[in-house]
Amino acid sequence: MTGEEQFITAIISQAIEDTAYTGVARDKIKHKMDAINWIVGLDPEFVNYCKMLGMDTDTIRNKIIANVDMSYTQKQKFKIKSEEKFFA
Repeated sequence: MTGEEQFITAIISQAIEDTAYTGVARDKIKHKMDAINWIVGLDPEFVNYCKMLGMDTDTIRNKIIANVDMSYTQKQKFKIKSEEKFFA
């Protein structure tokens, strides 16, 4: 694996890790929201990174969705609702 491929893999891995965050730190909840949108929303950058790694975007996206709990905890939902301006 080239250095570039390792870097892209690290970015995707971090996004997956961010989607599973269960704590209540405001900045990490924001990262979670962004990561979910990046993966689930098929952001062009995500699609391009998958292609650069020779992975089928839909396959990897569906595997992530099937295997990673991306739901928000009640505390996260409360935090988002109470700080809507920050998360908007």
